[in-house]
Amino acid sequence: MNPGEPDIASVAAALVALGCPAETSADMAAQLDKRARQLSAERGLAHEAALAHLLRLMAGGWAAQARGIQMAPDREPMEIRPWKKLGSRPSGDFRIFTIRSDNKESPRTGKQHDFYVIDCVNWVNACAVTPDNHLVMIEQYRHGSDTVELEIPGGMLDANETDPVAAAVRELREETGYTGTGPRVIGEMFPNAAIMSNRCHTVVVEDARRTHEIELDHGEDIAVRLVPLDEVPRLVASGRIRHAIVLAALHHFDLWRRGIRAA
Repeated sequence: MNPGEPDIASVAAALVALGCPAETSADMAAQLDKRARQLSAERGLAHEAALAHLLRLMAGGWAAQARGIQMAPDREPMEIRPWKKLGSRPSGDFRIFTIRSDNKESPRTGKQHDFYVIDCVNWVNACAVTPDNHLVMIEQYRHGSDTVELEIPGGMLDANETDPVAAAVRELREETGYTGTGPRVIGEMFPNAAIMSNRCHTVVVEDARRTHEIELDHGEDIAVRLVPLDEVPRLVASGRIRHAIVLAALHHFDLWRRGIRAA
């Protein structure tokens, strides 16, 4: 051990403080010290800096395990950090969404990369249940897939809307004529976190009944379908329901029915 470098005992104590079992801390400290020396040689870091970096990664790994996330075996723990945005420029405006190009720096390599991001308003999906335990669904033609899909009512928040519950109630009423009681958000998702910035909210509505006439836009052709709740899993398994965001919303709905709530 060189002067100024932490000894194995102090490294072991730091590991225990981070959550490492005491009975394995000495062996892990020795392994960590060895890896720190390799890292120092590979990246030209001071030994103490390399060791501190590895300790931060270990802390992140144990924090993930505390949340119930299992780390992959035989891999060095890795701390995932946000990339630094260096600049952004608009790349296109397509009425219902815009595209921008972000230049970002990797926290791992320090290299710069360009990424395209689709900006769109937030979306909503409505899981409306009738008094006799049917799910209010719709069939409509989808231009992207060139198919007729079985879905739940939903859509985009209007320009003047900020409340996903109000937007879901509106979409449900306009597309199906149904209204109900106790509307509330039961889930939230990123439609495609790789390239899209918006969110989609799942809203449940109970005691849904037909109270209004359907109000379709000129670009919509929609047929209302009432599906028994017990039939929904079979329709998913058979591929009859295959819109990805609808499937995610139905998973939120299933968790809600089973009483599983977000902490």
